[in-house]
Amino acid sequence: MKDLGRWQFISFLSRGMAMALGIIQSFVIIRILSVQEWGLIQLAVSIGGALGIYQHLGLASASTREISGAKKPEDVFKIFVTSISIRYLITLPIVFGLYFFSDKIANDLYKSPEISFPLKLYAAALFFQGFQSILNSVISGMQRFKQLFIYQVAISVVSILLYIPLVYLFKIPGYFYAFFAFNVLNTLFLIFVALIPLRGKMHLPSGKDYKLLFKDIFSISIGIYVVKIIYTNWEKLGGTLLGLNNSAEIVGIYAFAALFAKKILSISDAVTDVNLPVLSEKYQSDIEDFKRTFKYNFDKVFALIILSAAIATYWSKELITLVVGSDKYNGSLDLVPVLVLAFVIYSVLNIVNSSVLIPVKMTKQMIFSFLFMLIMSVGSYFLLTFKLNSINSMAWAVTIGALSCLVVMLYFISRKVSFVFFNHDHVLLLIQLYFIGWSGAYVSGIVKLGAFIVLMGLLIYALLVSKLITKSELISAKNKVVNKLSGRK
Repeated sequence: MKDLGRWQFISFLSRGMAMALGIIQSFVIIRILSVQEWGLIQLAVSIGGALGIYQHLGLASASTREISGAKKPEDVFKIFVTSISIRYLITLPIVFGLYFFSDKIANDLYKSPEISFPLKLYAAALFFQGFQSILNSVISGMQRFKQLFIYQVAISVVSILLYIPLVYLFKIPGYFYAFFAFNVLNTLFLIFVALIPLRGKMHLPSGKDYKLLFKDIFSISIGIYVVKIIYTNWEKLGGTLLGLNNSAEIVGIYAFAALFAKKILSISDAVTDVNLPVLSEKYQSDIEDFKRTFKYNFDKVFALIILSAAIATYWSKELITLVVGSDKYNGSLDLVPVLVLAFVIYSVLNIVNSSVLIPVKMTKQMIFSFLFMLIMSVGSYFLLTFKLNSINSMAWAVTIGALSCLVVMLYFISRKVSFVFFNHDHVLLLIQLYFIGWSGAYVSGIVKLGAFIVLMGLLIYALLVSKLITKSELISAKNKVVNKLSGRK
């Protein structure tokens, strides 16, 4: 439990630094571009992302699980080669398909010829992108967490150095020049970090080894693959559905609010980097210890997510005004509390998926839960448009979908392994989070600061009463911060 928490903390730091750099990059780009230009970029990214997800096959998580159990470096390389060969059976048709049909997609389907060339660049970048998650799984599967976390920060710096000047010089095409160059450099960097330790031990799998590895990896990866496709289409619903009947400006406003809200996923992503290899081993060795470790750790992570989301949502108006420097995205302010709630719920889904469903091999239940999320989101959108405008309908629809998925997922887990870790306390905290975000939009100045102190005090009190955190843990955390600031060990 101690090792899990320690590596998660380091992962939080690296993800936090990477997220901060990503926020700087995103908002500088937004300042450079008009709302329409940003909307067109997001439309192209939504289309490319919805297609690009089909290359993943769930191989990264499956490879991580298999590499974690590998006994020799030679076995690690065999798993890597097998996974890469499977990956490119899917990647190459997608790359060629998107490249050669980009004109038809841009002109005929979306009536936006400006995105034809960006889609071609996106297709070329997908070829290099195919290597990245498998190389990443080699690093995390061998539990080389230090190298993984250094890489996450370093590549974020590279991203800023590419995107900002190219977007400034070339606007929409510049964004995709940077996207292509970033993926090439990212892949080369990962090859160096992941494979250098395997020098002299790179033995190709025999035909027999390949068949066995293919079966082991594919049996796990197919469920993860389907879920990844579903999630990406759920995440891109704003661009794909709104883009059919609304202007690029509407797409851009929604995409901006979603971009702000999505930053909260950095916490759950940091957790999954560590949880998958660690908790997979715990489930196989001691199921009761697995439950205790996950429950204790989940409550702490949930509390951190709620606190972070509450602060970010409450001050979203000020943060957005500061980084954008104008009121051109004020239309997104009403969407932020709803979308933050949606992505907080998805953060829970992300943690539960990597920490419980995959280790327990609940493949069918995993697929059904996420498929239910997508269906509920799409259905809710069309129903809500009878009462709300399209952009608000979209925000509430993805929230309803995520919540529906969580309910179904918790039911399956309670039936399969008799494990309950999410209760009414967690639900009340989600409601409290939305209220804090909503109230932040209606006060300002000294009143807003005073209200913030009261609301955060009530939130911390609720966390203590629900026993997600304890008073001693708060005091310990405060002392650590004070000691760090004062230079004491």
